[in-house]
Amino acid sequence: MKKLVVLTGAGISAESGIKTFRDAGGLWEEYDVMEVASIEGWHKNKELVIRFYNERRKQLETVQPNAGHIMLAELEKFFDVQIITQNVDDLHERAGSTNILHLHGELVKVRSTLDPSLIYDIRYKEIQMGDKCDKGSQLRPHIVWFGEAVPEMMNAAILAQHADIFVVIGTSLNVYPAAGLVEYAPKTAPLFIVDPNPVTANIFRKIEHIKEKASTGVTHLAQILKEKYH
Repeated sequence: MKKLVVLTGAGISAESGIKTFRDAGGLWEEYDVMEVASIEGWHKNKELVIRFYNERRKQLETVQPNAGHIMLAELEKFFDVQIITQNVDDLHERAGSTNILHLHGELVKVRSTLDPSLIYDIRYKEIQMGDKCDKGSQLRPHIVWFGEAVPEMMNAAILAQHADIFVVIGTSLNVYPAAGLVEYAPKTAPLFIVDPNPVTANIFRKIEHIKEKASTGVTHLAQILKEKYH
């Protein structure tokens, strides 16, 4: 089976009803993103940050994977599909994909502020100030915020290096370090981008650009991949 490595961004989740701060001028659900998605914001007002992610979890429970998520899961019948996602939702998992690396953390999990390896799956429940890990420290969202390192970046780069086919869905490729993953893919690996917007990033290789939103574009992509590479 050929290894199909897929980088997904906010565009695929937006179709399921999950808003993105980049579409609203630096606001995310009416919050200034630096207040709720930076390490500085956390230190400044932990209660606000906890409440914000409680609301996001509650919203996530109400939305469903769309055709783009579902088709990626279907492609596992034909390819060794490895998904690298910039999204913190669980829509890939709920659609049935089995190999998912979350670059920016997971909304349905929280972790210790003392020991980052203590991670708890809370699904769509709330956490509060005073909720503590097994070592007695406050729990925080399991999210990679602005100002923090991206621990999974090296693992993502290794996946990209072993791609037979590399696909980008629903991201402008202007957000680093994730955008740099394209450069790790072998030059022999065909590169596909599924996004209705023009690609403005400087990518010095041939791109097959499917200018559609994810729900329809991934279906189109799947037909091409199965005809050409399966």
